[in-house]
Amino acid sequence: MLNLLYGYIENSLPESKLTTSPGLRAKVDDAGAFLPFVGNTVVFLLSDEEKAALSVLQDSLYATAGHLLAQRLSPDTFHMTLHDLANGAPGEKTQAWMQAIEPIAKRILEDIKAEDLPPIAMRGTWMFNMVNTSIVLGLAPEDSEGEVRLHRMYEALHAAVPLSYALTPHITLAYFKPGSYSGEALETLRSALKPADISVKLDMNKLVLQHFGDMNHYITL
Repeated sequence: MLNLLYGYIENSLPESKLTTSPGLRAKVDDAGAFLPFVGNTVVFLLSDEEKAALSVLQDSLYATAGHLLAQRLSPDTFHMTLHDLANGAPGEKTQAWMQAIEPIAKRILEDIKAEDLPPIAMRGTWMFNMVNTSIVLGLAPEDSEGEVRLHRMYEALHAAVPLSYALTPHITLAYFKPGSYSGEALETLRSALKPADISVKLDMNKLVLQHFGDMNHYITL
């Protein structure tokens, strides 16, 4: 279940109108401020050099289309998600879900790290619209071995915490402001999306379990 989106990412915006996903309003208000939205997730942390390169992309994105986007994500939050776990509105139900999943995820991470394998080399592909929620940089493994390893790690977590969607390797650069965009606004977004020649190494020592309180605040456990 590794979705590299070949042939899709260059045409990720609709032709005439983009209406953001209803679920975006759980994370971002109409003014573009992040709302409390909690959860846990398994991610690869990035190096300072990689985050600096991604910040340049983010600067370009906001220079072109910042009025259509939510508040900026801090570069400290940049990461590549391997597998989503639990998330939702703050409350006892979400906390109980998070607590039930965490021991399972920790054991799987320990097994992955025990293999002591080298980093997986990834390359940037294209900045694209991710399910009408965010603008992300797509990533693809540099070789078939990396693709197989990513798939195997995702499947190990997926077997314990099933998801309804495949792994789409990416790094989130920005969230949309909730709403509908057409005409000039849509063309502005289209002009902001472009290929990106960025290299990323997924270091197994930087594969971690994180908590988040909103989309701009993550804590490594």
